[in-house]
Amino acid sequence: MSIKVEGVCKNFGAFRALDEVSLEAPTGCLVALLGPSGCGKTTLLRVIAGLETPDRGLVRYQDEEVTTTPVQKRNVGFVFQHYALFRHMSVFENIAFSLRVKRWNADKINIRVKELLHLVRMEGLGNRFPSQLSGGQRQRVALARALASEPRVLLLDEPFGALDAKVRLELRQWLRRLHDEIHMTTLFVTHDQEDAFGVADQVVVMRSGKIEQVGSPADVFEHPANPFVMDFVGHVNVFQGKMCDGVPAITGYAIGKFEGHGGLSNRDGGNLVFVRPHELEVLTVNPERGALPACVVHTHPAGPVIRIHLRSPDGAASTSVEVSPDRFRKLALKSGQNVWVAPRSGRVFEPEYSI
Repeated sequence: MSIKVEGVCKNFGAFRALDEVSLEAPTGCLVALLGPSGCGKTTLLRVIAGLETPDRGLVRYQDEEVTTTPVQKRNVGFVFQHYALFRHMSVFENIAFSLRVKRWNADKINIRVKELLHLVRMEGLGNRFPSQLSGGQRQRVALARALASEPRVLLLDEPFGALDAKVRLELRQWLRRLHDEIHMTTLFVTHDQEDAFGVADQVVVMRSGKIEQVGSPADVFEHPANPFVMDFVGHVNVFQGKMCDGVPAITGYAIGKFEGHGGLSNRDGGNLVFVRPHELEVLTVNPERGALPACVVHTHPAGPVIRIHLRSPDGAASTSVEVSPDRFRKLALKSGQNVWVAPRSGRVFEPEYSI
């Protein structure tokens, strides 16, 4: 079951939540709607579900136009951000609820709920109540309930939003495995790029009611369409840059490789050059060319990536660098130490936005 949105607009009074949005989610694809708060991603999900009616545009499930079809007749599974489980019902009854509404017989309900408890890895917990479950378990019950009546599509609103970091990671991995088992067309909303990149086949980046870029996680990360996408989907250092005597330069030092819209220009005010922390090199000896002096402010020597925070000698600019633990041990950096930093590559954009 593919999902297609064509030229959808949605206003709430004078506020335009969706502005001519068009999108296609292929059959069996896991799609992340990614963007900052207020960008329209949840409104788009609710329009697809039938919980909101667009002011203009069309929504199609496969070849069927469902723009004005009531939500009860769309057969979608919807998982809300805060689970929305019935506190007075057991896990079994929460999952069985929609089936009882649809008047399935008791034997069929029993079989289906047991199948779903196995699918979400919660066998033996059917008699517990939501208050007796962890956050991750509640989210899995909510997913099982959404899948109970065999929906055509699955829609999730911030499915990891209320969970701590460790449980988020576990649930992301579990959701990816679940999707690989059931191959149901699924859309989920998130403002966290790690959630989107760790789970989705396709990422849709939104801003101010519009879609900025659609692509695979690798495409969006490596080839961002504009400065907003570049900044939003990962940590970046932003420099001013322009061509100096035919050599690309950023705030006073040269660099060899730039990606972007035609590279650097001689325009007044320069270009914005975005360099991710792992694309910067830290040197303890002045190479005399192509490096910027800096001072070590702080280091975070924990985990698989070491983060180093630097500041320019005049204190006007700060820079973040990421290195491997082996490289960090060789550098032996200390707070207050003078170093030099140079980019290995960067991406060029013209200034045009703010988050």
